[in-house]
Amino acid sequence: MAVKVGNSWVTEAAYAYAKSKVDENTSSENKKGNSMLDKLSEKYPDIKFSTSTQPFSGTGKNNIGIAPNILREMENDPEKRLEYEALIYDCNQVIKNLPDKMPNGSRLKSFGFIINSDGSLKGWSISESGEDTKHNRYSLDKTKKDRWLDTVFEKEKKIEEKKIAVKKQAEKNRLILDLKV
Repeated sequence: MAVKVGNSWVTEAAYAYAKSKVDENTSSENKKGNSMLDKLSEKYPDIKFSTSTQPFSGTGKNNIGIAPNILREMENDPEKRLEYEALIYDCNQVIKNLPDKMPNGSRLKSFGFIINSDGSLKGWSISESGEDTKHNRYSLDKTKKDRWLDTVFEKEKKIEEKKIAVKKQAEKNRLILDLKV
């Protein structure tokens, strides 16, 4: 079941995890000079965090870019920290479930999420199929976390279908030319 935290809908597991981590940080003495990115990196050691909100700015499949103003909000407002840490938890669950190969047969080379300055969520990927490399962007609805992977797969499927259609049209054109000659 989804839980609304701030402006985001997150899973109950994400909310519980983030709540425990926020409570843990507030109950213990905060480390001086430890930035929010450092704190997030400690909680999620498998994720590469950055302040870059440009798509395709990471390598591997575990990238999350967070706008600097969102990091400041997280630093100063425990409710915002809870909201975004729960969102990061859900992003991490998607990252853990990413396949190496997409349903269309292409290989996922890089993937990441971006939490924009307005709090919206985007995704990006770089996939390879044979000699082709595709850069894809996704607008992700925070209320439909269970559809995020489907959104990625649908875009990959559409790209593959377009590629097949172009090949079929080229073959059709070649056959027409052969008939004219």
